Amino acid sequence: MYVFLVVILILTSFADIFADIFATHHIETMDTLFAISNCFFQLCYRIPFALLLYFSTPASEQKQTPPNLKQRVAASYIKTIVETLPLWLIRSIFDLTGVIEQLVNGMYDGEERDKWCRRLKGGDGWDGYLIAENAETDDVGENADMVILYVHGGGLNAGGPLISLVVFVKWIEAWKLSHGANTHILSLEYGLSPEHPFPSARDSLLECYQWLVNEKGINPSKIAIAGDSIGGNLATLAALELLNNPNAYKNTPLPSRLLLISPCLSALTTSRTFETNYENDCISKGWFDLCLTNSLLNSNLDPACPQVSPLFDCRLRGLPKVWVCVGGYEVFLEDIMSFVKNARNQGVSVELVVEQDNMHNYAILFPLSRHGGAKKAIKYMSRFLFGEKSVIGQYPRN
Repeated sequence: MYVFLVVILILTSFADIFADIFATHHIETMDTLFAISNCFFQLCYRIPFALLLYFSTPASEQKQTPPNLKQRVAASYIKTIVETLPLWLIRSIFDLTGVIEQLVNGMYDGEERDKWCRRLKGGDGWDGYLIAENAETDDVGENADMVILYVHGGGLNAGGPLISLVVFVKWIEAWKLSHGANTHILSLEYGLSPEHPFPSARDSLLECYQWLVNEKGINPSKIAIAGDSIGGNLATLAALELLNNPNAYKNTPLPSRLLLISPCLSALTTSRTFETNYENDCISKGWFDLCLTNSLLNSNLDPACPQVSPLFDCRLRGLPKVWVCVGGYEVFLEDIMSFVKNARNQGVSVELVVEQDNMHNYAILFPLSRHGGAKKAIKYMSRFLFGEKSVIGQYPRN
């Protein structure tokens, strides 16, 4: 009864938001109602089944430590959402997730939001947000020890630059405490597919990076390009473009570092771990294939070509230092390990973190992170960005 009342209260609180969403998209009511009903019934089946698996399968019968209850339920929920709902509603749910996290942490609006976050209008090719301790007054890169150009995930079809705003603030605060570092994060807002197919997102990232270097005058030694999931793919593709096609970008120097969080480095689903880890991870093959189709559209590009899948690029020598993390439950695990091996064989400095018993994007999904994986990632990234010497080892905003 109490759970039912909580659900009603939540739906009531966001009634205006949902009404605006429905009005904005001019949706076909019956098709949407059917999709929502299908999603509801799928959840009614999948989540109890996940619970049954959790409580009925002895750990001794598992080849690896099984996912915990939160991970199983989250994986079932996420897969069901992306497999059953229309794209516009999936996007709205992604955005709403970020809004809820900001509301809980008092960062949705008001003075705290203004202090940490300011919208940037870069030009025709990109928009974004500056996230910094004094974002409302500081210019991008002003008095910053490091500028991180961040590319969000979402399969190029969903997601947004502020979904991880609370996480970015945690990083900035923690790195200031541990290394006394002043960090600016420019979170890129790029056009989503299918409205803006490949290579629109990659080109937006490259335009933004060139703006930082050539117009704002920020030394590339103080810039890192970072991204999660498909954002990690875009970060890698952008660096490879700068490396292998310098004349197209006015010989703009490469950034000093790449930070890749659970990157999707191949558009193929043929790796061993895509099969063996599929039940433990939150990545849906149906969603993956839909995102790929929407992104490539009429480009005639092979999903295995290096322009799409950096795993298969043989021209890695000359890339900047790379830090990459992946969860032990991830379907992308084998692809990431192969990319790291290829890069190291070509002389690229790569620091790899495999966090066992963790799902896709564990480093930014604090509630689903296991064994303190997300907090440890903050520490590892801090050392990678600012060196071994630290001031204090504390983590704010638990």
